[in-house]
Amino acid sequence: MSRLDRMLEEKRREYEKLQAPDSMEDRLRAALQEKKPRRKLPLSRIAAMFLIGAILTYNSSTLAYYGKQLVGYDTVMDGTLLQLSRMGEGQVVDRNHLFSDGLEVQLDVAMLDGNGLVFFYTIEDTTKSKDINDVHVQVLPDIPFVNAGSSGAGEIMEEDHMQKWVFTTDEPPPFFIRKVTLELTYMKEDGSSEYGEISFRLDRNKAVGETVKMGIDRKVELAGRTMEIEDISMSSISTVVKGEIQDLISLGMDRLNEEYMMPHNMEMSLYADGIEIERKGAGMSTDMKGTRFDVRFDALPKDTKDLRLELDSVSVHERLDMELEIAEGETLDIRGNEIFINSIEERDGRTYVTITTEEGTRIPGVRLIADGNYYDLLETSESTYEKKQDEAILNTRTLEFDGSGEDRKLSVTDIRYTKDYNLTVYEESIE
Repeated sequence: MSRLDRMLEEKRREYEKLQAPDSMEDRLRAALQEKKPRRKLPLSRIAAMFLIGAILTYNSSTLAYYGKQLVGYDTVMDGTLLQLSRMGEGQVVDRNHLFSDGLEVQLDVAMLDGNGLVFFYTIEDTTKSKDINDVHVQVLPDIPFVNAGSSGAGEIMEEDHMQKWVFTTDEPPPFFIRKVTLELTYMKEDGSSEYGEISFRLDRNKAVGETVKMGIDRKVELAGRTMEIEDISMSSISTVVKGEIQDLISLGMDRLNEEYMMPHNMEMSLYADGIEIERKGAGMSTDMKGTRFDVRFDALPKDTKDLRLELDSVSVHERLDMELEIAEGETLDIRGNEIFINSIEERDGRTYVTITTEEGTRIPGVRLIADGNYYDLLETSESTYEKKQDEAILNTRTLEFDGSGEDRKLSVTDIRYTKDYNLTVYEESIE
């Protein structure tokens, strides 16, 4: 067994070592003597009955889980969740809310680990009168102290007049939170909305295994700022990489300088023993702590020995304020992005500027300054692509501006681009 598996199972073994109190037999015997039953049973048989009762009581929810709760979810679960569900993992909730027109939302099961909370729920038209394809209920977790972004998947089952959904929060509830609520917003065909909620007490004893977190603490330059990849958390459900794009001070300085930088896509690759792990999604958020990110992957295979994380690329949107003189054959540099000016033409009082950039580089906030006058961009046309020997793809297109003049500049207030890293940011041997 690898070191990672040992770490994940460490606390589980602690529970397995728990034993019944030494005084249990004496207490059972004394209780039986006080009752003076008509027919005495052997103590071994009584103990066996006690244990059977305890086992059945403990596993009654698990039996219900297999017998009722997760029927129909196979097609909306990924391989990891499907395997865990077949093992009986998770907490059976079995709570519902019935709307006034007979639409019911049933929360079946919740799975908790250190990376998030997974909900399994069903939306059913109990009247069998609605088109289930047109039914929309927004389900959002209301968990104190949690910025509960989520992602999920669903399936419509027309013959059964129901929808099956599985969604996962981006982070787990804090350890002191016991009550979890799902807020329901039912958007009806007539444009009105009806609200409801489902609440339940979170049983942390039903958490799906343990979560192991390892520090990465790798700093990377991004658009003149420092992005930090902080840690990686590994659990039975998922593997999550988290970090900080900008701290609060850096955000404040940007606001003072009337600048703005926000990555809108981050590509990372995770490898376990050389095999790439499926990427599940990514999220970014800004609050009083700064701007943070997380990238989610599937759970690591059992007995993983070597782990490698690579930062592939980051797509960025920057707001800035630049005025750049332009001339045919010259190259502009905007935040490290080259913009080649192929040609400048004037026709019918308009100016046509043809540029070439790398694929993914866009300057949507651009205007032409000619003889001190500002002219808006009317449209972008004639876009062509060319692949270079180094695999980079160049994009050539023409910008049409509503005006012309001699002394020309480009006023650039926005730029979107992708920065390639292809950088290994973390390697770990977990044998």
